[in-house]
Amino acid sequence: MYLVSYIVIALAFGICTMLLFRRCAEATPVHLLPGLGVVAAVAVVHAALYWLGTTVGDMLAFRSPEEPGRYSDLNSYVFLGLAAMVALKMMGPYLRREAQLPLFNLADWWAVLAMAVATGVNVLLTGVGVGFVDPQPSIHKVLWPLLTASLLLGYLGLMFGRQKVDLRPRRWMIIACILLLGVAIAAVINA
Repeated sequence: MYLVSYIVIALAFGICTMLLFRRCAEATPVHLLPGLGVVAAVAVVHAALYWLGTTVGDMLAFRSPEEPGRYSDLNSYVFLGLAAMVALKMMGPYLRREAQLPLFNLADWWAVLAMAVATGVNVLLTGVGVGFVDPQPSIHKVLWPLLTASLLLGYLGLMFGRQKVDLRPRRWMIIACILLLGVAIAAVINA
């Protein structure tokens, strides 16, 4: 996979983080400096789960010692299936008329840790799919785009939530899902 694919995946999950922090900061506003710590903690947990997912996916991928590219199409279909499952899981609550999305208390560190792990499952599953497609990915390609996008967009979402700025979350989630599925479809085409 190219570096652009990792950046697009990072933008997709950064948008999801922005929507999450906008929603949670509106319900329980926190000051900006402790909020930066909360956003950084969630971004670090997401990046760690993403790296763990790519490592597990690399171990589970179908490989042939004689022909390295023999199962690349099968691995890309696994990535497409995981990305489609994650996109449907992310988009599902936004398709309801009265969306009931989870809220977390940003002032409680245990709730923040629970939020990071609960929302990191999608990142972990996508990382497993990326590990199938990209054998032994560089740690820098995996961690830095996701860490940067989650930190910047999550902090932007925190500021939007404190000011109660209307974002139209359904449209933003559609964009995030299209970005994620676009990378998976590109991986299938390039296999």
